[in-house]
Amino acid sequence: MILLNLVMLLGPPLLGWWLYINKLHLTVKRSILQFLGYFFVINLSSYVVSYIRGVKRLVFDDMTVSYRVKFFCMGCVFAIVLQSLIFIFKRNMYIFKHLKVDILAFKRDMKKYFRYSVRLAKADLRTEVANSYLDWLWWLIEPFCTMLIYVFIYGFVFQVKEEYFTAFIYIGLTIWSFFQRNVMTGVNIVRSSKPIISKIYIPKYILLFSKMLVNGFKMLISFGIVIIMMGVYRVHITINVLMVIPIMIDLFLITFALGVVLMHYGVFVRDLSYITEIVLRMMVYMTGTFYAVAKRIPAPYGEILEKFNPIAYLIAAMRDVLLYGKSISYQALFGWAIFALIILLFGIATVYRNENSYVKVI
Repeated sequence: MILLNLVMLLGPPLLGWWLYINKLHLTVKRSILQFLGYFFVINLSSYVVSYIRGVKRLVFDDMTVSYRVKFFCMGCVFAIVLQSLIFIFKRNMYIFKHLKVDILAFKRDMKKYFRYSVRLAKADLRTEVANSYLDWLWWLIEPFCTMLIYVFIYGFVFQVKEEYFTAFIYIGLTIWSFFQRNVMTGVNIVRSSKPIISKIYIPKYILLFSKMLVNGFKMLISFGIVIIMMGVYRVHITINVLMVIPIMIDLFLITFALGVVLMHYGVFVRDLSYITEIVLRMMVYMTGTFYAVAKRIPAPYGEILEKFNPIAYLIAAMRDVLLYGKSISYQALFGWAIFALIILLFGIATVYRNENSYVKVI
């Protein structure tokens, strides 16, 4: 048993440590410190996952062989992931050296091009309904009809039951549509804007920001239907409805951050748009767009998926504050905002370092 315990606890850190020192020539002291760091991080991560799954204490005498194998395999996965993250970080270290300069440049460019992005968004909205008989009403008709289709499929065919089910579905569809459209736009925005960026200089993320203003305006109009539905259902309004604002801010930040990162790689990887489309098709069923993830997926995986999938969490939070008057975690909203800002900083720095090569590639 002692041997099994040693293999379970030391095996994964040894794997990660070996993957690390295999590429470097370290002194004995640094190698030992590196191994201790891997030992602490990997086993702590494995314990946190075990704790979430209900194992509050690691009592070695009560552990079964199958649990030891699972703990060992989980640790190996964390070792590989940790080493991959370290490799990516070191390879992109040059990006972070001038992060302060990039932040100031981002602030300056957003201030300079904000009016341009608003005018571009207005022009896109006018063009979209220029030859349409129903004009802007299509921005209400399309999501409303889509909602009716999914209400029929999930409400009548699959017998999914939720309180205020029509509004429940509509909120999920509205948030997901905003996220999906902007992510797909981000992947292709540089290539599709070749006539603009080949003639004048403009920060490439401004083009994505403008498209997000367009889709954000449509989303706000769609939420007008949600308000009508709440009135029809006679939903009791509480003070928690004010949390809609930070939820929207988180949604915008997460979408913009992911869109900027994908915008960069979409220039160099032509197949990225196809890959992203496939991933989004899978994600739509993992975000609770048509059902409550925490309730429909067996415990504890449903709750884990809702907590660690930002869009799933924001959809659930929006339903809670609008329909059910529940309070939500301020810490979770703040945590996802910080996460989005970190990804956004990485994306902005990457774009500034590579934007001169975009025109050459496309």
